[in-house]
Amino acid sequence: MNNNVSHIYPTRWFWIVLLVPVGILLSMTVQPLLALYAGERITLQTVPVDPRDLFYGDYVQLRFAIEEVDGSVVDKALVQKMVKNPEADRYPVYVSLRKNGQTAVVAYVSEKRPRTSLYLKGELMPIWQWENGQRRAKYAIDYQLDRYYVEEDSGLEWEKLARQGKVWADVKVKGGYGVMLELKPAQ
Repeated sequence: MNNNVSHIYPTRWFWIVLLVPVGILLSMTVQPLLALYAGERITLQTVPVDPRDLFYGDYVQLRFAIEEVDGSVVDKALVQKMVKNPEADRYPVYVSLRKNGQTAVVAYVSEKRPRTSLYLKGELMPIWQWENGQRRAKYAIDYQLDRYYVEEDSGLEWEKLARQGKVWADVKVKGGYGVMLELKPAQ
């Protein structure tokens, strides 16, 4: 019998190298799943842009009413930061939302995480304009909730409804992360 034959067993490093990528992939699902199962459901008014993707099928490119905000709801310290640094084009923000009837609207925009549970993370983009010789800013916010896939051959109909202001989107929100649930005709 040959005693020189050794069995090769995986080492600790083998398991670490194998499990790290799996752990990373699984961690990427935590925030969307948490928002989906434990988030608060809100409704947002939408306006679509484009109905078709060659590879993925019909979708509605969305723009939300809460993506354009008035300067009165933007934190004054953040406004001062933008005035001092006008070359920056995006600022990470937290957008506190409040329910207004059937839809959610922007209550306050700040760089600080709000104490309320109903908020979204986004990127604030000032749009500088000149009015009466003074520079003023309008504000747009990107929430990364802008594309929703719909049934085949229904994208054009959703786009038509949205142009008439007759589409709302149901979104679940948890910890600043939003998950799009469905589109529905306005009531």
